Formats: sequence, structure tokens, C-alpha cells
Amino acid sequence: MKLSLRQKAIDLYELFSSHRFTTCLAELNRTQWLSREELLTLQQAKLHRLLKYAYTFVPYYQHLFDQVDFQPDDLLTDPASFQKVPTLSKVAINHNFDDLITNDSIQRKRLFQKSTGGSTGRPLIFMQDYNFNDYRLADIRRHIQWTGWQFGECNAWIWGTDYELATQQELRTRLSNWVFNRLETNAFALSEESMTAFACKIQQKRPKVLIGYASALERFAEFVQEHHLDDIKFQGVISSAEVLSPKQREIIELIFGGEVLNRYGSREFGAIACECPEHMGLHMSVENVYIEVLRDGSPVPTGEEGDIVVTSLNNYGMPFIRYQQEDVGQLSNVMCRCGRGLPMMQVVIGRSSDMFKAKDGRVVHGEFFTHLFYGIIEVKEFQVIQKSYDLIIVSIVKRAPLPQDRLTFIERAIKDIMRSEVKVEFRFLESIPLGPSGKYRFTISEVE
Repeated sequence: MKLSLRQKAIDLYELFSSHRFTTCLAELNRTQWLSREELLTLQQAKLHRLLKYAYTFVPYYQHLFDQVDFQPDDLLTDPASFQKVPTLSKVAINHNFDDLITNDSIQRKRLFQKSTGGSTGRPLIFMQDYNFNDYRLADIRRHIQWTGWQFGECNAWIWGTDYELATQQELRTRLSNWVFNRLETNAFALSEESMTAFACKIQQKRPKVLIGYASALERFAEFVQEHHLDDIKFQGVISSAEVLSPKQREIIELIFGGEVLNRYGSREFGAIACECPEHMGLHMSVENVYIEVLRDGSPVPTGEEGDIVVTSLNNYGMPFIRYQQEDVGQLSNVMCRCGRGLPMMQVVIGRSSDMFKAKDGRVVHGEFFTHLFYGIIEVKEFQVIQKSYDLIIVSIVKRAPLPQDRLTFIERAIKDIMRSEVKVEFRFLESIPLGPSGKYRFTISEVE
């Protein structure tokens, strides 16, 4: 399909779905070339506007700002006054869910529910609005364009699919994939069969770019090499959702031929930062997010490590202000050779997922379990350990009594994805022990 015809299909999709992400994409493609000073001024204006809205329409922030003696207009004369606002944790969101949602009747009609199983094993349900989603989609496509791909050209994804929602939304997903010229395979259950089918689609459609989880990209690259599929090459590859190791980057680039760009993001914010082909760090999406790096609650000097705290500048429906991302990173003063004014950062320690191994040779991505715990509000924290092909241990810290049908659902889902009568053993704990990094891994596979 020619790009002009594809663009018409995208325009119709936007018209009937009330999206406007192509407009947002054009805006982001323009603003990325502004000077750093201009971008930071734009970011500060959006932050001020968000804070004023939150103080007017969001009960949680009305009470919080008054409690700490902070007024949004303080930001105009003293930007450091923003640090008076306490950071937002997953626990605080769960305890104050209703008060964090706007009481603006017009904005409430534009909300939809999202969730994350929690990259550190702490499930979270939250709300986002359409404006946020348009900028999220636009920013993802802006980053893909940094590989040389053009909007409308074929693109391939190795991405996760929510358990049970996949079949319910199959028609909608197929339509979206056709409109956006996208090929997909499920990263949660990579098998010889699924990767063979995916490889055949790639050989037919010849996508320029491949996007996926770091470990899933590595697994598919190994599959391509093992089967001597030398014609599967990409102009660029974007790795996201997990820590990308130097070894993984080397393997993926060697086999697929294109440069790997590392992207950092989350379900709560979408894309937060991404590499460009100069590989001088990750460009922060300052038009969409305000990023701080703190240690013991105070900003650290540029170049030093600290906890990443993020404010979404576009989600007015349920504002996330100074949200604890639960990753470690550092800000950078580097001016990238690419010429973009977007400031830089590095993610030092981020999320990682173990791949589970099934008896039939398939691998199941650890992110499957974050999706599995979607909506199970009784679970405060979880950890899943594959002890052997025949035993999986699910440790749970309960927020509330957990009905038996929930446990049955979790057990059935694990057996379905592993395609075996694996034993699922539940353990209920007061807390889950931390790993060497000070964070606990939410999935661990002990199968070699």
C-alpha cells in the first residue's frame, strides 16, 4: 500500500477514534529541534499549567498543596519550591485512588483505565486521558523515526499481550495493525512456531524497524541466526521495557544489521527517554515529562546517581506528580551531536525480567506476569520463581483477603502459558526480600 493511501487510512482512523496523535507527532518533531533553553521554558510552562489544574480539580492535590504550603504560582518565582510537594508512590495511589481523579466533569468523560503488574512486582491500577495517550503514541513514533523509518512504513513488534484480553480485542488489534502497517508477535510466549510465523511475515512485508523487549529481541535474533534467515535485516531496532545489556546490543546489531536504540519508559508515562543514533545518552521527552533525580528526597548534582522521579505533563485525568519510578539514573549536561535540544539522561539500574523456559522449548517473557496480575487489587506485591520445569512458586503479599477464584485464575493462566501440568505453589508472605541491587526481581527463572 502506498504511503499516501496509508495516510488516508490513518486519517480516517483518527477521525472515527477521536485521536489526534498525528498532530502531536508533528508538534514533537518540531519541538525536538528547539534549543535546550526553549525546551526547558516550554516544559516549565506545561508543568505550571498542570499544577494549577491539579490544585483546582484534583482533591488529593488540593489537600496536599495546602498541607505543605505550596501554591502553583510559586513555581513562577521559585522553581525549587516544587520540591515541597511530596513524591507520589504506588502505595499512595492505591490509598487515594478516587481523590487522585479529576472532578472536572468534562475531563472525566475522557478517561480510561490502565494498569501495570508492577515492574518491581507491585500491581497498580490508574487512569489516563485521551490527550495523554495521543502524546504517548506520538512520542513512540518520534523515537522510531530516529532509526530512519517514516510514519506509515511497515514496522514489526515483539511485544506483550494481556492475558485473556488478546482474544477479546483481536478484531480491534487487527484493524489497528493494518492501519499502522504493523506486524506483531507475542513476546510473552515465544516459540519455534510463533517465531517461524513472524519471520515469514517479515520476509513478506520487509519492515524497516523492529521494536521489542530487550530479552525478546535477543531471543528472536538467536532464532534468526540458528535458522540461517540471513535476509531478515532491519534498518534500526528499538529496545524497550527492560535493561539493555552491552552483550544484547552486540548480538542484536550483529544479526539484524541495524543500529539498536535504547528507550526508557513505563506504562504510567509511555516513553520517557530514548537514544538517538549518536548514542551519547538518552534524550528526555521534556515536552511530555518532568524528570528529577533524587537521593533521600533531595536533588543530586548532575552526573550523580539517584532515584528517578517523574511528573506527567499531559495526563490531567489522574495527574502523576513527582511519581517514584523505582529506577535509578542520572541527569547529564551533554549536548548531543545530533543537534536536538532535548536534555540527556542515563538509566543506571532499571527493570529486568527473567525468561521462563517451558518443556517444549518455548520461552515465556517475565512481563507476562505483570499483565497476569492486572486488576487483582487484593495483591500488594508478588514474585514468581521458576524452580524447575515442573514447579513455579508464586509469592504474594496480600492487601486484602484473596478469593480462591483469583488463585485458580492465576494457576490456570500459568499452566496455559507454560502448556504443561506444572505445579503452581502459592506462598503468602509479610514482605518479599530484596535482591542485591536493593530492589527485588519480580520474576526469577532458575532453569538453565
